[in-house]
Amino acid sequence: MNKTKPISRIIFFSVIAQIINLLGIFLISDTLHIPLFMDTIGTVFIVFYAGLIPGLIVGLSYNMFRVFFIMFFYGNPFYPWESLYSLCGAAIAFFTWFLYWKKRNFYLTRSIAFFYLILISLVTAFASSVIGGTIEVLQRLFFNDQAYLNPVNNFVVSFLGQHFGLWISCIFSRIPISLLDRLISTFLGAAIYQLVKLWEQSQAPQNQI
Repeated sequence: MNKTKPISRIIFFSVIAQIINLLGIFLISDTLHIPLFMDTIGTVFIVFYAGLIPGLIVGLSYNMFRVFFIMFFYGNPFYPWESLYSLCGAAIAFFTWFLYWKKRNFYLTRSIAFFYLILISLVTAFASSVIGGTIEVLQRLFFNDQAYLNPVNNFVVSFLGQHFGLWISCIFSRIPISLLDRLISTFLGAAIYQLVKLWEQSQAPQNQI
């Protein structure tokens, strides 16, 4: 975890991480219409693999790629609000790094690793819910609607229909979905990291890993 990795390999896996993010939301949300994001699996992986800076780059740039993806494949107009959700990706990258990086006891036992992954999921779910919900509040106040329908839109509408306030509706409706999304994404990201780690170990002598 603390070993320096070649910059070329970090760049390569950062690109792979971004592709995983884009494929995740395309398959789960856009294609299957399951109300989950699944767009940060790669972000979690690259944080585990290379640390904070690559994680922030992948997390912050994801929504920018997503905007152009939506424009190209669905013919939607340019929607700048979607780029602001990059702050969610940055928060997920930061808190994942903060709770994982250089924790020497992370993989001491499976129980400790499981505890850390649950903790990462809980913290990042709360952070992304607050940030994403706040962005959506501003979005609805300025535009009175959404040009881009995210996976939690129906839940927000339900909360609003029960006469909850806008801020409560936009934030609290995200928490259960974000929690499930974060649990799946965090564990999958960690699993991908372990697979890559095993692959690297098989490619080089132990003293070079």
